[in-house]
Amino acid sequence: TMTVSGDIAESTVMTNTWKSWSAGFIDVVATVEANAMTEGTIKVGTNANLDLYVNSTKYFRISTAVCIEQTETVNMNDVGKISYSFVGDDTEGPIYL
Repeated sequence: TMTVSGDIAESTVMTNTWKSWSAGFIDVVATVEANAMTEGTIKVGTNANLDLYVNSTKYFRISTAVCIEQTETVNMNDVGKISYSFVGDDTEGPIYL
């Protein structure tokens, strides 16, 4: 289990999927940037629940998110920075919790 928190989260919903839209299907792409220790954090190909927080308590959960990219930046004068990109195809769509 790994928890990554970042101040910046970007997401797009239904990018090109609207062209072949079918009821109950949602296509989600999200990128999360965070400060973290980089050792042992390779998660590409890992299935996960992706929680995108709207505020401190409410969030959307994508239950079929897959980490497709991980980018690490190391600076001698700063902590390691990691960017994770997720893709989710979810027939239930995001669940608002």
